[in-house]
Parts: sequence; structure tokens; C-alpha cells
Amino acid sequence: MDTDDDFMGEVEFDLSSEQGEVVNKAVNLAATIKGNEFNNTNPLIAIMQWWQANAPERPRAGTSPEAQLVEACRNFLFAHTR
Repeated sequence: MDTDDDFMGEVEFDLSSEQGEVVNKAVNLAATIKGNEFNNTNPLIAIMQWWQANAPERPRAGTSPEAQLVEACRNFLFAHTR
């Protein structure tokens, strides 16, 4: 079976303008962190991996993907801009 590296295709989120701004700021910040080529190439994935490794355990079941994304980005911004 042949597989495509881009098996997921495009992923779209239904974000409010405020949520979109938070995500955009976090992605831009992650893409500019020096010394980490992966962040530069895949900033959103890097943010989600950072969040998984650094966020306190809390139940995520029943939380929308948009809410999880925005929470991850807010925490990433907080940790990297203070």
C-alpha cells in the first residue's frame, strides 16, 4: 500500500477573530525561535507537541479541537513571552 506523507490533507478550524489572532501570534512566534529547524518548518505541530509535554494534565475529552488549539497557543505565548 502506497502512503502519502500528507495523508491528513488540509485541516480547518472554526475560530473567532480573537482566537485566530492568538493562534496566529503563537505560530509566528514558534516559527521564529532560533536553533529549532522543526519549529521553523512546522510551527503549529511544534506548539501542540510543546503543549502536550508541558501542559498540566487536565481532561480534554469533550473539548473541541478549536478550544484545545487556542488553549495550547495561549499557554505557548505565555511561556515564551514573559
